[in-house]
Parts: sequence; structure tokens; C-alpha cells
Amino acid sequence: MKMTMVAAMTDDAELLRRYASDRAEDAFAELVRRYLDLVYSAALRQVGGNPASAADVAQAVFTELARHADRLTRHPALTGWLYTTTHRMAARHVRGEVRRQRREQEAHAMQELQRDTGPELDWARLRPVLDDAMHDLGETDRTAVLLRHFEQRPLAEVGSKLGLSENAARMRVDRALDKLRAKLAKRGVTSTASALAVALTGQAVTAAPTALVTSISAAALTAAAATASHFGLLSLMTSTQLKTAGAALLIAAAGTTIALQQLSARRLRAENVELRQRADTAAEDARLAPGTAAGTADAAARQQSLSAELLRLRGEVGQLRQQLAGARRAEAAARKLGPAPSGPTEAEAEEATKVFAIRRMDAVKLLVSGLHMFAANHDGRFPDSLEGIVHELASSEERPEVAVEALRVFGPENTRPDDFEMMFNGLLKDIGNPSSAIVLREREAWQNSKGGWMRTYGFADGHSEIHRSDSGDYSAWEAEHQVRPKTGDPASGPGN
Repeated sequence: MKMTMVAAMTDDAELLRRYASDRAEDAFAELVRRYLDLVYSAALRQVGGNPASAADVAQAVFTELARHADRLTRHPALTGWLYTTTHRMAARHVRGEVRRQRREQEAHAMQELQRDTGPELDWARLRPVLDDAMHDLGETDRTAVLLRHFEQRPLAEVGSKLGLSENAARMRVDRALDKLRAKLAKRGVTSTASALAVALTGQAVTAAPTALVTSISAAALTAAAATASHFGLLSLMTSTQLKTAGAALLIAAAGTTIALQQLSARRLRAENVELRQRADTAAEDARLAPGTAAGTADAAARQQSLSAELLRLRGEVGQLRQQLAGARRAEAAARKLGPAPSGPTEAEAEEATKVFAIRRMDAVKLLVSGLHMFAANHDGRFPDSLEGIVHELASSEERPEVAVEALRVFGPENTRPDDFEMMFNGLLKDIGNPSSAIVLREREAWQNSKGGWMRTYGFADGHSEIHRSDSGDYSAWEAEHQVRPKTGDPASGPGN
């Protein structure tokens, strides 16, 4: 008997809580097992049917889940979040050459579709455009279609998820399916509601390879842990700001060692899984092959070779784990030691400060560009927060150079968008002093190599500045540069 939708929601939240608070890997692995088919299938469609690329996208999605587990315990619909995140990660994955190839495939599929006026809905033609059409729907409509036709939930469970009665859920699903048909029709794929429902129910979610549950769970947890270690190191830098520059460099070296060893461990785990699959295949081939002496001997030799290789890889994984533990102990010791006796020179410390400052200014300029892009699509109004701005930058098709720069600046090894905050969320047209009006700033000031306090600001006209304060108090300077209304429009003013 299936659990109710409310029980499933509670169970997801509890699993996330267990992982977020206790780092319970079994709880995270259960979430991966539960939702991998949905994520893998959506990714597979969006990367052109390439299983390796779909596995990479799925791993990125569950890495995001691990990173944001604490916040997502309060999310009302984990299915919707995972599906949307899959779309975002797949879009990032297919940029460049892969995107070009996919466009060519879609163009070919559309040409074939125009030559065929038959009533049957061909999944091969629906697959390349399905996910883009799904993401043209509103969130509630998209979730309704996902629950009913992708996950094949009963209408009572769909209603419970959406806060509707069973009858209201039926009407919501029907309306959402009609909207999806209209979106698909604009892309040249026409069908009846019943044909579309049958196609989605039968083929929208396909089973991911069984081995991916284990490999993705392990890789996502490792990547999330590596990111947490990196963010912890960055927080240490911005709190002390080169006051103990020698220790910071020693810690960075230890962190780099850890990251490299984690990447090696992930690679070896992937090879481990692949060898297990090959060993299973070899055993199955031996079982099904004709019972000749030569065939049996060959299969046995192959199985023995694979087993030896598997044991070797397991030994390497064990050694890497020991090295990783040693590197982590070295990092902890470096944090306690303080400045190293042979630390960097003053010139090196100044150069490190300069590089850090340039990264902050680049990040602020990009975020202001994202605010302007958001305003252009929302009647000239800035957003309430920076959430989603980096995604809007990275997915920009009108300005591909901005998308490339955003992926570089806000990559997992660089700057965090959470390090900045909004200072204005009103209408762009109401800003009377854009060249001197602060619209966002760093959350925390930091110290340069000489002990001065620094803070990065973004202005309404798109430029960025770093302002220095000996005391670390920026209130008077910020008051001079707050957003002021245009002359003759006293009702306009700062959004915060």
C-alpha cells in the first residue's frame, strides 16, 4: 500500500533534516534512490540522450541537494525543486558544442515532424522539446504534471501535495496538460490530450542505471564536503583578512591537497563501479556462453583479471582515504599554528589582497548586470534579493559573454553570491543619482594586508568600488551614497 503524499513529504523533510544535522549518509542515499529516476530521465532528455552526460547532470543536482539540505527541509515540493534544478544544471552542461549539436538535432526533428502529419505522437520528436515546454509552465502547473504524469501519483495524492481536493486536482492537472499541449504546439509538436498523457506516463521517467545510486550518493556527498571546506577557508580569509597571511597560505595548500585527493577518490570510485559492472557482465557472458572448454577458460580468466583490478582499485581508495585524513589533520594543525615562520613577503601579501579585491569587484559588477537584466524583464523593478540572479546571468542567451563570465566568477572554486546583499529593490527609473547610488554591497568588510578595512559596493550605473575605512564603520559614507529619488518625485526612494 502506497504511503500518502503528506507522509511522503514528511519523510523527505525528515531525511533532509537527518543529513543536514547529523550527516547521515544513509538518509541522503535514500533520497537519491527515491528521486534518481526522475532526475536522470529529465537530464537524459536535455543532454541529447547521452547517458554519461545525464549521469554528470544528475550528480550535479544531488550535489546541490546536499549543499542546500538544511534550507530545503522547509521546501514544500522537493520534486519540483529537483526537476527545476535538473533543468538548470542540464542547461549549463550543454553550453558550447553540445548546445550546437542539440540545436541541429532539434532542427532535424522539427523538419521530420513537418513532413509527417499523422496523428500518433512520436516520443523521439517530443523528447528534445519536452523539458523546455515544461519550464514555460507556471510552477504549480508544472508540479501538477510532474506528480500526475511523470511520477504517476493518484489524484488524491496530487491534491494533497497542492492543497486541493481530488476533484480540484483533476481539473488542475487537465488545465496544466492543455497548457503544455499549447506550448508544444508552438514548437511544432501537436497531439491530443490523451496521446500526450499516454506518452508522458509511459516514457517521461525511465529507470536510471542501478549503479548510479551508489556512485552518485558518494560523489555528491564528497563534492558537498569539499565545497563546505572551501567555503570555510574563504570565511576564515574574510574574517581575519590576511592578518595571518602565512597561516592562510598554509591552509590553502592543505585545502588544495584535500581537493585533489577527493577528486582522485571520486575517480577511483567511478572506476570501481565500472569494473563491478564489467565483472558482472563477464560473469553473465560466461553463464550464457556455449559450454565449450575454451569459452569457459576465457571467461574465467577475464573474471579473474577484473577481480584483481577491482582489488587494486580498492587498495588505492583505502590509501587515498588515509592521505585525505592526514591532509585534514595538517589543515587543522595549520589553523592552530598561526603565522608560519617563513611566511610570504609583504609584496606577496599585497598581491594576494589585490587578486582578492579584483575578484570581489568583478563579482559585484556581474551582479549589478544581473539586476539590470532582471529589471528589464520585470517592468523596471529590481528584485527583493539576489537569489536567482546568478542563474539568470549564467543562462543568458542574449549575452553569452556574460553567461561565460558568470560561470567563471561564481564557480564552485570562486566567489559566493551569498557574500553580497541588496541595498535597493525599487524601480530603476526612480533612481536620480545612478552613478553614486549604492544598490548592493558585501555583507562583511574585510582587512587588507596593511590592516585597513575594505568593503565592495555596486552602483546603479553598473560600476563597482571598494571603499576603505580605518575604523570599519561605513554608515556615514553609505548614507552619502544611498539611492535618492529623481527631482520632482519625492515619493520615490530607497527600497530598503
